[in-house]
Amino acid sequence: MSVDQDTSQGRGDGDLSMHNGWFASGWPHYLPQHQAMMVCMLFGTATVRGLRGSLDDVTQQLFNGERGAFFGRHGGTLDSPVAWMDDEELDYLESDEEKNQFCADAAEHQARCEGLLRAAGVEVPTTIRELADTMLSLGIATAQDGVWSMPDSLPGPEAVLGLTDAERDKIVNTRRTWERGPAESAVLTYLTDDLGQPDEVFTSVDRLARASKVCEDDIRYALGRMIEENDARLERGTPRSQVNLDDLENHERFHLVADWQHFNDNRIIIGRG
Repeated sequence: MSVDQDTSQGRGDGDLSMHNGWFASGWPHYLPQHQAMMVCMLFGTATVRGLRGSLDDVTQQLFNGERGAFFGRHGGTLDSPVAWMDDEELDYLESDEEKNQFCADAAEHQARCEGLLRAAGVEVPTTIRELADTMLSLGIATAQDGVWSMPDSLPGPEAVLGLTDAERDKIVNTRRTWERGPAESAVLTYLTDDLGQPDEVFTSVDRLARASKVCEDDIRYALGRMIEENDARLERGTPRSQVNLDDLENHERFHLVADWQHFNDNRIIIGRG
């Protein structure tokens, strides 16, 4: 199993561990988001550290009975109710109209997800303990004779739930973003740290690949993301005119014209361990 090391500290030995494939799996959109992530961290940490026993045993070993706010609220336990809506997000909304709309959207989302689970014959969890059982039944983790493990590739909701084509496409796009995230970060690090965020660079796909130490397909993905997010455009010719990335061969030179103000104001890059 591949893992990221999370910055959250358990009361036991070392950091908690998160499966690298969790966010890309698609499940955060169809389970109680924050608590499902916490349970996934329990599974991942038990797997990495080789902890033995039941879920209660693992939780006791990790926190020595002092879970704090790990399960979503202070003093939360495995038997606390699941929360489909993050109440803290309401604090950032100013008007009653915004808060009412947020609550209505959250209720609609919960009803949709619970309906999908029921239609697939999957237990709809009401407590965190039941959520862990649901996630085990979905194959996100296994516990055999007190030994915990997680598959290298997590099964996705599209294999279980009756999703729409739009939802399936969204999962595919999410996975593409996470899988190519490290390569995109390498390209942006080269442009930002090595070149100092220049207004423009006269380069090519293969030159960027060599400089960033990633493959040419990933360079095309990173450039495509910058263009899609209105962070950059490609220009070529005399006089110069805008060109499409798909029309360029890997060796063909172009001017990469960046809008770093727009990039810095609107983009957040997440690094993985």
